[in-house]
Amino acid sequence: AAEMRLDSPIVRKALGQVYAEQRAHEKAVAQFRLAHAGQPNDEETHRALVASCDALRWPDEAVLQVLALSELLPRDVPLRRDLYERLRAMGKTDEAERAATAIVEAAPTEAESHQAIAALRQEQDRWQEAVPHWRRVAELRALEPTGLLGLATAQLHLGQGADAKA
Repeated sequence: AAEMRLDSPIVRKALGQVYAEQRAHEKAVAQFRLAHAGQPNDEETHRALVASCDALRWPDEAVLQVLALSELLPRDVPLRRDLYERLRAMGKTDEAERAATAIVEAAPTEAESHQAIAALRQEQDRWQEAVPHWRRVAELRALEPTGLLGLATAQLHLGQGADAKA
C-alpha cells in the first residue's frame, strides 16, 4: 500500500480479522481503523472494531464506535439497547438515559422500538412510564396480542386491575 500509494479497506479489514483471531487486538484495532477510514459505511468493520475494543477493555472507545455504528444504523433497536447497557455499566447515567430515549426516537412509528423501551422501563421498575409505550405497541400492531398483553401486565403491576381487564 505504501509503495503503490493505494490502500484497500478490504485488505485492512482482513488483516484486522486475522489479528483479532490471533488475539492481537491492538494491531487489529489499527487495521480496522484504517479499513473504516477507507470504507466508513461498512457495518462489519464497525462491529469488529467494537469487539476488539471490548477485548482490550477500552469501554470509552467501544462506546464511540457503537455511537458511530448507531448513526449508520439508526433503526437498529438492539444496537441502541447495547449502547444504553454500555453507558450504564460505565456509570454514565445521564448518557445512558439519553441512549434509552433514542431507542424510540429512532423509529417512533415502529412497534418494535416502543416495545423495547417499554420492556426497558419495566426492567428499571418504571412501570408507569412503560404503559404509554405498550399502548402504542397495541395501536401499531392491533392484530397482535403482544401490545395488549404488555399493557395489561404493566397495569396489573401498578394495581390497575380494572384497566387491565378492559
